[in-house]
Amino acid sequence: MTHLSPSPNSISNLFSSFSFVVNLVCQNGDIAFHFNPRLNQGNVVVCNTHEKGRWGPEERVYNMPFQSSVYFEIIINVRSHCYQVSVNGSHFLEYKHRLPFHLVQNLYVDGDISLNCINFQGAAASAPPPYAPPAYNVITATNVGGMFAQPGFAQPGFAQPSFSRKKSKTAQGFSGVTLSNPAVPFHAAIPGNFAQFRKIKIVGNVPLFANRFHVNLKNTMTGNIALHINPRFKEGALVRNTSINGTWGSEERHIRSMPFSPGQAFHMEITNLKKNYKVFVNGQVIFDYTHRIPPGHVDQLEIAGDVSLSCVQY
Repeated sequence: MTHLSPSPNSISNLFSSFSFVVNLVCQNGDIAFHFNPRLNQGNVVVCNTHEKGRWGPEERVYNMPFQSSVYFEIIINVRSHCYQVSVNGSHFLEYKHRLPFHLVQNLYVDGDISLNCINFQGAAASAPPPYAPPAYNVITATNVGGMFAQPGFAQPGFAQPSFSRKKSKTAQGFSGVTLSNPAVPFHAAIPGNFAQFRKIKIVGNVPLFANRFHVNLKNTMTGNIALHINPRFKEGALVRNTSINGTWGSEERHIRSMPFSPGQAFHMEITNLKKNYKVFVNGQVIFDYTHRIPPGHVDQLEIAGDVSLSCVQY
């Protein structure tokens, strides 16, 4: 990312239904960038600018990257000549500036979505490429009813303030521990009992030339691994297993398709149910894993391998 990319912004959500809007709004009320996917009107994404009470000519894209009830991530990268938009780690469109981007003061989000995270990030020499997943300041999932946030876009070369909003009550199933941009390998003690219906959420990115990574739910005292999730990209396998007293059990490998891809971001949720763990990736159920060790023994989360982490919540 060059110094001409002063503020990449990310929106990550869990559910979308029909239509939603993301507006970058100037102090005087003009809309510098209007981004409006319409799943209920011909699967079109409409972009526009609203200046002095009038809409300009629409720019339409008919390659719809969003699906109803499927998690997605949007990154808006502010360039000197345009806004670059990526969806789920892939370039989607460019929208040339019609109003100076430094006049933008607010981010406005509304429509048929539930927000999980919003983050504003300033330029830095060590910043990741434009379409890498950004740093996360987590917002617990919430329905949107016209929410304003303030990115404060400045001239290139100036770091931007961050915006973080958390509900006073944590989302059901989470204990409320949220870590942004943790290092890998990642080790964390899970406070309390890993009770029924409790969840773990992991948002990350698989590097382009990844071989494998793993997520382990462990017992610290015994070293036993209750659930081992191990995507192996060269094998095209998603291995699940349990280790008891240093001995691995029988592997489970069957899945319809590999939900992780090198070069792509992902959102994983692990939910503890009465008889098994249910694992979602990008909003889709990927597998169930029957308990081989009582989940109450789990007190540690471990993540390692070819993966970078944006957010871990448990």
